[in-house]
Amino acid sequence: MPTAIEHAEVVLSAIIPSRPDLMDRALRQLVPGHFQDATHRAMFQMLERYYEFTGAIMTRPALGDLLRGQVEGTRVLLYEEQYDKFAARAVEDSDFVHSVLQMRELEAERATVSALTEGMEAVRTGLTVGRDFRHGHQDARLLVMERFADIDRELSMQDSPEGDMRTEGSDMAADYAERRELHLTGKAKGVLFGIGELDRKVNGIQNGELCLMAGYSSDGKTTMCVQLAWSACVEQGLNVVFLTTETLRPQVRRKIIARHSVLPQFGLPDGLNTRDLKNGTLSEEEQAKLVDEVIPDFTQNPAYGRLEIIQIPRNSTVGTLESKLHRIQRKFNVELVIMDYLRLLRAERNRSSDREELGAIIVESKQLATTFDNGRGVPFVSPWQVNRSARDEAERLGYYSSKALAETAEATNTSDVIATILAPTDNEQRKTEVKLQLVKNRDGEKANSLAVRVDYATSTFTSLSREAGMEQLLGDDTSDPSGSEYASLLGG
Repeated sequence: MPTAIEHAEVVLSAIIPSRPDLMDRALRQLVPGHFQDATHRAMFQMLERYYEFTGAIMTRPALGDLLRGQVEGTRVLLYEEQYDKFAARAVEDSDFVHSVLQMRELEAERATVSALTEGMEAVRTGLTVGRDFRHGHQDARLLVMERFADIDRELSMQDSPEGDMRTEGSDMAADYAERRELHLTGKAKGVLFGIGELDRKVNGIQNGELCLMAGYSSDGKTTMCVQLAWSACVEQGLNVVFLTTETLRPQVRRKIIARHSVLPQFGLPDGLNTRDLKNGTLSEEEQAKLVDEVIPDFTQNPAYGRLEIIQIPRNSTVGTLESKLHRIQRKFNVELVIMDYLRLLRAERNRSSDREELGAIIVESKQLATTFDNGRGVPFVSPWQVNRSARDEAERLGYYSSKALAETAEATNTSDVIATILAPTDNEQRKTEVKLQLVKNRDGEKANSLAVRVDYATSTFTSLSREAGMEQLLGDDTSDPSGSEYASLLGG
């Protein structure tokens, strides 16, 4: 396995003698501290200073002029020999990108060891950090978590898109042409919920958008998350990452399989009840369907996307999520992120109140949605629980207002889409009618009282409005996405 020094040589060889584009990228991803060898570190610093002053890569003569009179002659020869060595080596761009990532990973490994060492020192003898004296196991844990947050943030730092808009005319025209073609064919560019009437209003959650699904406890926020994840993966063929803090990973997996079992080809009108999957109480016929048809179809159908379910550890931050997503992105292209749910995360830095901490988490989540994958962005969706007074007010009025999220102004100011779900008070039915609402839709229209039928046992939502086009109002019957008007939105 290449060492940090070998990766540094790859990076310097790629930049020298004349790759300002790679130099620019290296400056956004690396600092001199990433270069463990003193000569490499000094070379990078000289390249950095010369590039910032001239906008070009330092030449061999410029290196000599820079060093003469500053270091002794033998050191000048050493740097010139190193420069010639780097200039003579051909490096592929892909190797440059890989080495930059590896240098960052190796520095994170070194920083992790250092953080653990500091923690042990704080436990045993105490440690001065800045103006604070840290001593004891509680201070040590806090110190290590702060250091780990810094490491996560550093690892998650990515490149970002930039450029002169006046040179991008063809790109802008191509982007509009793509969106026009989707509009004419009745398809959506973003990620759909799989709930016909709601999708007609939102027209897909776009990359870089933060969507909150607000409601009271047990109204169906996580159920909507499952519906969204399943539809994106199965109906739209997209790759989904489902992060959970509130629900165990096996529980989410059972809910996804229960939702999948509703597809008509399995011949299960009511699907497989999540409770029976949990308790092992399926009938023999249902068990055969599960093992022989439902699971094989979900796990082996090449038309479906990937669905990664990750249980997030306690005290995780948005930086923790970003580092995990960054690693997953290396395996496959992440096209939707669902976090169930944000309020159980911890802010990167301690805040003076819960309100400020919630606001910070919202802002950090929006930044993740916007900057992910070097600025490509990703749709980021999370449930958001309202308090009891907001629930009572919605019950009285028949709908929620933006005041329902008043615990932090960032929830309404920073998010792009806010959908609410209002279920009957103290509902204990498996199937019931709920009201969905769009209290915020940054690039579209708002909507009140979208009538939807939900089956909590299979996380299935079906629109009751006739014009929704996805389903028919047929009592307990579930939807058949194929062959319906709604299939056009899904690209079918």
